[in-house]
Amino acid sequence: MGGGIFYDCFKHNGYAMLQVINREGTDMADEPKAMKAEGAVSGAPSSWPGAFGAYKYSKAAVMTNIWTLVIIWIIVAVINGASGRLAGGTGGVIAFLLSGLVAATYVQVYLAGVRGQKLSLGDAISKALPYWLKMLGLLIVVTVSLFISILLLVIPFFFVLPRVSLAHYFLVDKNMGVMEAYKASWAATKGSSGKVWGIIGASFLMALLMLTIIGIPFSIYFLIMYSGVYAVLYESLNKGGKAPAAAAPVQAAAA
Repeated sequence: MGGGIFYDCFKHNGYAMLQVINREGTDMADEPKAMKAEGAVSGAPSSWPGAFGAYKYSKAAVMTNIWTLVIIWIIVAVINGASGRLAGGTGGVIAFLLSGLVAATYVQVYLAGVRGQKLSLGDAISKALPYWLKMLGLLIVVTVSLFISILLLVIPFFFVLPRVSLAHYFLVDKNMGVMEAYKASWAATKGSSGKVWGIIGASFLMALLMLTIIGIPFSIYFLIMYSGVYAVLYESLNKGGKAPAAAAPVQAAAA
């Protein structure tokens, strides 16, 4: 009976997801032309197209810097593997300290992709370095706030999670402080929590494809191509005028 439930879930939701992606997506050969036609901020719609509609924008952003992302994923896997072999809590401390740099690097790469800009690994890390410690502080604040929201009978968690989901983008892109970025994300996502939960739901449906062996490679592919969707949402809110102004130019902070 349990297997039948999983099958029905995959049948009705998994294939529906594939149909939406196929309808909303564009052929890879046509994507560069489509991005040029969209203007200066490539891959970011002025109005939110929905969680599945955002797939093609995320895919275009990921493909712009796909090899930079692949190298980062490999480095992260190596770091996690090496830190797991260290005795005591040393590995965990090292992994945590590096997480700030990794998160800031991801933001740089995904934002560059959404904006149609190529970014090498060296340039991405160089631009991310000034935000390393601030990103660590933000990760701590966000983690603590989510933990507290879970302790408060779980329900507040569902309100807090979507409101802080873009804080790391504000911290890096607008050179904000930890609490300033936290508040900026909270303000920008007011009335947009459903968009974040839509993204989470779409990701879940893509992951459902792993319930079948043949669906595993498709699931991995879709999730990779969808990994830039939060950068798309961030840029969409920027274009819609919902994002707070920058504290200072990013170039000045990185200089």
